[in-house]
Amino acid sequence: MRLSNLEKTQPYMASRISEELENNKVPQSIMFLGPKFSSRMTGAIELGLNLLNESNHFQDLDVSDLIILSSRNFALRLKALRNLFSASRNKRSWDLLLRETRIMLLSCHPALSNSSDKDLFKAAAELSDVLLTYQDDMDDKTFDKFLSSYDKALASFFSSSKKKSGFTIDQIRDVQAFLQLESERGKVVIFENIEDVTVGAMNSLLKLLEEPMPGAHLILISQDQSRILDTILSRVRKYEFNEIDSNLTSNFVINTFFKQADSSLEEFFYVQAGFDNNQLIKIVNSFFEKAFVKREKDSYDNLNTINAFLDEFDTYPLFVKYLYEKFEKKALLDRDVRAMKALKSLSNIFNDSTIYNQNKKIMIDRIERSLRNE
Repeated sequence: MRLSNLEKTQPYMASRISEELENNKVPQSIMFLGPKFSSRMTGAIELGLNLLNESNHFQDLDVSDLIILSSRNFALRLKALRNLFSASRNKRSWDLLLRETRIMLLSCHPALSNSSDKDLFKAAAELSDVLLTYQDDMDDKTFDKFLSSYDKALASFFSSSKKKSGFTIDQIRDVQAFLQLESERGKVVIFENIEDVTVGAMNSLLKLLEEPMPGAHLILISQDQSRILDTILSRVRKYEFNEIDSNLTSNFVINTFFKQADSSLEEFFYVQAGFDNNQLIKIVNSFFEKAFVKREKDSYDNLNTINAFLDEFDTYPLFVKYLYEKFEKKALLDRDVRAMKALKSLSNIFNDSTIYNQNKKIMIDRIERSLRNE
């Protein structure tokens, strides 16, 4: 068994997991740790499908015994893949868009109907129906009509979707009932970003891990294990994914999208989605200059402008990342004591915002005030 898709970006991890699969040494409960865009989900899906003997469904994910509960930034990923599909109009780009859409829709698996919003389920069904109308040999007019239907159905799904952090206690209960159903080949549930859920949801998940059901495999994905209950960490085998090597990133983008990538995979997606990364860098530089260097109080209107820009693609983490890099450079190169203190404050504020699911606009205001007062 080879995890050929994971092998493209994480060859060592693909080799390790493939060997464990061959020797039937994959435990029922595992955790993939690592930064975003490090192919953790690719590995989880490919592993899950191999466990279910459904590896041929990697692209369409048309597998009844698989559930994925994810709170990733689907708006960014799907917009990027939709734009790439629209430009290239080929099977490869369609497969990528289809898989990402199906990952999102698997949070509306029929087994979760009791814990999910009915309007969202209806929108998910409509989007699924649109996916089935795709054909490889569509002429330009039919293609444009299909893309328009996809855009409309996707917009309806997002409008029906309530912003939330991770999965809920009710969803865990539905997952438990799902795992109790008989199945000859077993069942797989993937939980992404488990650090974002409430303590109550974590405790519910812990119960599943404490008494694993026969044939059930739980794959947890996280980028910050410090925010996860120790009792959960003690019940899973951990696999640590590193950030994808720049050469592997470049090769993956060229071979997959036929485009050049001079940055990380995450930044490549932002650019393809239509996000102006250069504008973000200008905003970061201006914010740094005003708040930290000149200690000027930013106007309310200007902060609103910044938030509006960051809101469109939920690029607050990228804003903080670029700002952090500026302070890190100043602290290391100039031995600037203020910059060192600012680094700590910036990290604490961002962590607080993430842990307690705070409003991101409040986070920006706190950062601005903290930098002026350092």
